[in-house]
Amino acid sequence: MPEPGFYYGALFVSYAFNVAIMVAVSVILYLFSDASDWVYGVSLVLTSVLFIPLSFRYSRILFLYWFGGLKQRPS
Repeated sequence: MPEPGFYYGALFVSYAFNVAIMVAVSVILYLFSDASDWVYGVSLVLTSVLFIPLSFRYSRILFLYWFGGLKQRPS
């Protein structure tokens, strides 16, 4: 059973992932295209929705390793 607050903590890691993805997409659009404001908005929402499965999975994994005391076993 996960501890109370595990999903709440993983939510913050997921938020950080989404902010990083949105900043990266914004910088790429700014540097490589002459896009209008609605193109920025649609592309940010679309990439955020497309990366939900990855963000959901990896935010919980990273939260366990960083704050849960989980250690990786050597192979």
